[in-house]
Amino acid sequence: MEIIPMGNTTVQYEGVIDDQKFYNFLRNLFISAGYSVKETNYIQFSGANYVIKWLAMKVIDDYMAYRITVNLDYRHLEEVMAVKEGKQVKTKKGTVQVQLVSDIMVDYLNKWTKGVSKLVRPIYDKMNEEVLSQRKTAFESDVESIKNSIQANFNQ
Repeated sequence: MEIIPMGNTTVQYEGVIDDQKFYNFLRNLFISAGYSVKETNYIQFSGANYVIKWLAMKVIDDYMAYRITVNLDYRHLEEVMAVKEGKQVKTKKGTVQVQLVSDIMVDYLNKWTKGVSKLVRPIYDKMNEEVLSQRKTAFESDVESIKNSIQANFNQ
């Protein structure tokens, strides 16, 4: 398997947040964009601070897949009262940082590592440079769309 790093981006928000509602929003955002989402890590430390790590994957074909490592970092969460639709409700206030680290995984099934396939792969890759370029552009667009949706959710 070959991993092509595509970069990372971060969205940060400070203010009133329903951490469970945001968690569900983010998970549904990835699923609706065609990604499978797996929680790989959860660490809670010093009170209301915690970090959740996800691995989101979108299979393009049996040769290539998009992968986004999602880091949700909640800090200084505290319960507060807020007015929602004219009513007092309990909610939380704090900071959340969402980091998206994106990679393209080539030959993620390791089908092209043995025998004749191993010899043919460089030729296949060379012939498909334009396809790879198009997929990189599409993936960058995917990540940008996800980032914009996260920012829009915070600005509501």
